[in-house]
Amino acid sequence: MAVFLMLAGAWLPLSGVASAQASGLTPYRFGVLPLQSPNKLASMFLPLTKVLEDRLHRPVQFVTAPSFTVFMQRVAQREYDMVYLNPLLCGEAQKSGYHVIAKIAGEPFTGILVVRRDSHITGLAAPQLQPGLRLGFPDPGAFAATVMTRRYLESIGIPVDKDFEVKYFGSQDSVLMALYSGLVDIAGTWKPSLRSMPKHIQQSLRIIAETPPQPQMPIAVRDDMPAGDAKTVADVLVELRDTPAGRQILHGMNLPQGFVHSEDSQYAKVSR
Repeated sequence: MAVFLMLAGAWLPLSGVASAQASGLTPYRFGVLPLQSPNKLASMFLPLTKVLEDRLHRPVQFVTAPSFTVFMQRVAQREYDMVYLNPLLCGEAQKSGYHVIAKIAGEPFTGILVVRRDSHITGLAAPQLQPGLRLGFPDPGAFAATVMTRRYLESIGIPVDKDFEVKYFGSQDSVLMALYSGLVDIAGTWKPSLRSMPKHIQQSLRIIAETPPQPQMPIAVRDDMPAGDAKTVADVLVELRDTPAGRQILHGMNLPQGFVHSEDSQYAKVSR
């Protein structure tokens, strides 16, 4: 079982710290946007960082942050060597010298609106959306869950801040638990987070709307990473789906489709 150290709002595996000290090399810091709880993100990404360590011959530490805002402050300060983040925030990372090397493959990147299975709400037609309904989002900076679903509702003539009581819960897990617990009537999220919830929660919820797609979640590296290491990181990500061990890692990340190579130009038109 992995043991973790809480340090400056990020969870680090103690084994990674020890590895860095033993090797004498400065570890690469893999920053993961706090889409879900630190423990869940650690369980998802630590197996990947171990593979990256083995291929790079250098320690790789999983790190995250207590909020989207803090995460992006650290990106602006170039504290991470590689980052996993959403398409909207990718533009901000590029301004700080990060370059896209890969993205999630296959499944379109969309936001979804979810209700409890026993809710009377089955769609977005006006008669079902009575004034004062509680609409939950994970974080104002969550692209699929918040920005895209807000944009979609506005595009079909539903003014979000006028028609709903809007609440923020910090993470995808938290907003889905709020919906399941009855604290909100509708939640904005995205499919990988819904799939990552326990089965009994998934079965208690249902999707009522899905937004048009945007480019998928990217992984970017800082511009001072040696080109050979950047290529290795991209190759490791793309090759995960080619082996049983790699597919097991992807399954644990709720990304069975894996990754494909990508580049900055694919995110040039993503905007708020």
